Amino acid sequence: MMAARAERFISVRAGNGLRAVGEIKAGAVIQIKENEGGDAIDLQSCAPFTFCVARNFLQSACHNCVRTGEKLLRCSQCKIARYCSVRCQKESWAEHKTECRCLKRVHPRIPPDSVRLTARIIFRLVSDPQADAAELYSLSEHQSHLEDMSDDQRAGLSDLCRVLDMYLGEENANPALPTHLTPINLLARVTCNCFSISNGELQDIGVGLYPSMSLLNHDCRPNCVMVFLGKRLQLRAVRNIQPTEELTISYTEVLVPRVERRTQLQQQYHFQCQCQRCTTENTDAEMLVGDEGVWLSLKDRLQDLEKLQTDQKWEELLKECETLLAGDAVPDANVYRLRLLDLAMDASISLDQYQKALEFGIRTLEPYRLHYPDPHPCRGVELLRVGKLQHYLGKVEEAQSSFRQAYDVMKVTHGAEHPLVAVVQRKLEECRAELMGGGSSENR
Repeated sequence: MMAARAERFISVRAGNGLRAVGEIKAGAVIQIKENEGGDAIDLQSCAPFTFCVARNFLQSACHNCVRTGEKLLRCSQCKIARYCSVRCQKESWAEHKTECRCLKRVHPRIPPDSVRLTARIIFRLVSDPQADAAELYSLSEHQSHLEDMSDDQRAGLSDLCRVLDMYLGEENANPALPTHLTPINLLARVTCNCFSISNGELQDIGVGLYPSMSLLNHDCRPNCVMVFLGKRLQLRAVRNIQPTEELTISYTEVLVPRVERRTQLQQQYHFQCQCQRCTTENTDAEMLVGDEGVWLSLKDRLQDLEKLQTDQKWEELLKECETLLAGDAVPDANVYRLRLLDLAMDASISLDQYQKALEFGIRTLEPYRLHYPDPHPCRGVELLRVGKLQHYLGKVEEAQSSFRQAYDVMKVTHGAEHPLVAVVQRKLEECRAELMGGGSSENR
């Protein structure tokens, strides 16, 4: 499918934005061009202005291509940066060499992702003041929203500035930055404009700045999604888009009730969402089904359970989830119960309890279909995960059905060239061969 075109424009609703130049079909990769006939920026190969690996993946993801692995090369100087090959290490050195000195200076402490990303932006601008000249939306144009922040938010930003100053050390002696791009302004811009870089399993493995993509405004039912090929970003349409229609993405999780979405958007991005889903559609009724007292208690437990997941305390996590899922006062379609099912599935897989994981996974599929009316990467990945479990347990026909549904979603959200779609196609071929030959995938 040929890439579609979009251009920068001034949105009455939200200021700077992107809109379709012509009709865009669902599944199309979208390119951006300047209003006055400028060259398109090919988003099939859109690299970040700069990026950093997320703290949780510092030891398991390549700091150049973000490929994950167990046996990565380690930078001999800072002992922090990891690389999947000598080639990646050499390619990364120009960006890493100044960062390397900073990491050595503060070792064994690791600054927050936002501080490390801001430092990388500073390093790049100091070495090349025109580094963002080719972007459709320059760093100088990015909003900082400093004036919109609460006193507590500004205080938190000031704390990060002190961490940044300590991290930079002598590298901060005389930075050749424009006067309006002070460290606090850059940190504020990073907070509002950076993107999480996710892997095929939708884990956030890094954070990057893609200046032209910051033009995309928010909608709680967007017409586009972003997917990643390594650290490179693609913008894809998830439904048909009409000429001059604004292109939108969601800044928040879709499976979140309206009050929580609006609160997050106001606190982090400093606007009150007035999209159709927030103002006219009562989607919360489907998200919050069941006994309110019970689902409120589930909601209150989620933060602690997610901490168990982060700490990989799988047995404790599974036990807690099974206890909370025991009753039937709240249906599986409730978003808080649905989150519990996902956590229980993850824990079961990590404990090699695949039949139990499949039982939890099967229960998520109908709620995912309900809450994601348009093709969405989360639904595609969930179908793939369930299909893999079915295939491993010898349920080949069921697996084939799940893989087909995953393909139908992911051919739109990811595109045929994405490695994850290749995985789905390979699984479909395996199922087809086994069904034709009467074989089984048990103990695969």
